[in-house]
Amino acid sequence: MSFYALTALINGLTSLILGGFVFWKNRKVAINKTFILFCSSVAVWGFAYFFWQISENATSALFWSRTLMAGAIFIPVFYLHFVLYFLGTAKVHRRPMIFVYIFSLLILFLDFTDFFVAVISSRLSFQFWPKPGPAFHIFLTVWFLIIAYTTYFLVRRYKKSAGVERSQIKYILVGMTLGFIGGSTNFFLWYNIPIKPYGNIFASLYVGTIAYAMLRHRLMD
Repeated sequence: MSFYALTALINGLTSLILGGFVFWKNRKVAINKTFILFCSSVAVWGFAYFFWQISENATSALFWSRTLMAGAIFIPVFYLHFVLYFLGTAKVHRRPMIFVYIFSLLILFLDFTDFFVAVISSRLSFQFWPKPGPAFHIFLTVWFLIIAYTTYFLVRRYKKSAGVERSQIKYILVGMTLGFIGGSTNFFLWYNIPIKPYGNIFASLYVGTIAYAMLRHRLMD
């Protein structure tokens, strides 16, 4: 098993475990529901990434690369929704959330077409790596904008907060930032930039920091 397949499996398993724990503790609260959805999207990305890396032919690799992107499309969406519930501003930002969901559903519709993932070809040591279609460029731009938008809200509240809330925000920021930076290293090879996704394993770090914040600082009670 390659390093990338192993890290993908770890990402999927840790996200599934954390999401399952939150589901078991209290799945009825809105903030918990959105976090469970976030963990689920990361788990889909991680497990599909694993099957992509162990694929033995281009057809299988194309299917799993498109499947993993189905998870990746919604990772920042559920992250934003979770943060807005955490900050108590979900109703205020209802319209932007509706736009983000509609956009993501449209991209999901294109995911299994050549407009999103065009073809599979070799990249560096990878026998099967996807090439982006025209819709992928739009998706990636919005993907980063959603993350930046969410981070802005957290940083702004962090500066004004104190006590337990400040600690909770700190761990959310640290964990999610490391996770998104690690996961985003996958995008270099999409554009033929010769940088391997070594940061993939960091996508699991959000699990540890969020779990600590849950146990030590009563995040999501």
